[in-house]
Amino acid sequence: MMAEQILLGAENIRQMAWGAVNGCEAASLLMGLHFKCRALNLSYGQFLKTMPINQAGNPYRGFGGSPFKNQSGKFEAIFVRPLLNWGRQYGRLIDLSGAAPAWLYAEVAKHNPVVTYVTVHFEAPDWEIYPFGRVPVNNHAVLLDGFSDQKVHVSDPIDGKYWLAKEKFEAIYNTRRMAVAVIN
Repeated sequence: MMAEQILLGAENIRQMAWGAVNGCEAASLLMGLHFKCRALNLSYGQFLKTMPINQAGNPYRGFGGSPFKNQSGKFEAIFVRPLLNWGRQYGRLIDLSGAAPAWLYAEVAKHNPVVTYVTVHFEAPDWEIYPFGRVPVNNHAVLLDGFSDQKVHVSDPIDGKYWLAKEKFEAIYNTRRMAVAVIN
C-alpha cells in the first residue's frame, strides 16, 4: 500500500527580505490567503500595513509592537483572535486552537492550509512571563501545507519550504496548540 502524501504547494514569503524581523504570522496568513486566491492584489508589504497594532504590546489584542524592529518590553507577535479578526477581512478562516495535530492534517487534506504557531527553527520553547501571560520568546508561525505518514511540509517565512519530522512538528505545536485554517 502506498503511503499518503499531500502537498498543497503554497508560496513562500521571506519575511526578512521585506525587513519584517517579526512578521511571521502575517507572512504565514498571506501565504494561506494567496493559496486560496484571496488578497492577491496585496504584496506582503501592503498586507503588513493593514495589520492591527496593539500599542500596549499585547499579542492577544493585536500585533504587539512593530513587525520591523524589536522593542524592549514588547512582544512582537499577533495571536489567534486578532489574527482571525484581521484575516477575515480577506477570506474565511477557522480557529483551530486547542486542536490535536490530526485536525490540522484533516484541514490540509481538504486543501486548506493552516497557520500554525510554533518556534523559530522548531527549537524548544524559551518561556518568559509577560503582563499578558507566559509565552515563548522564540515564538514563530509557519504555514502547514502538506503531510505524509512520517513528515509534515511547511512554508516557513524564515527558513523557506521544507519537510520536517511529524514527531518534531507535533512536539512543538502541542506546547500551545494555536492554529488557524484558511478555508476560502
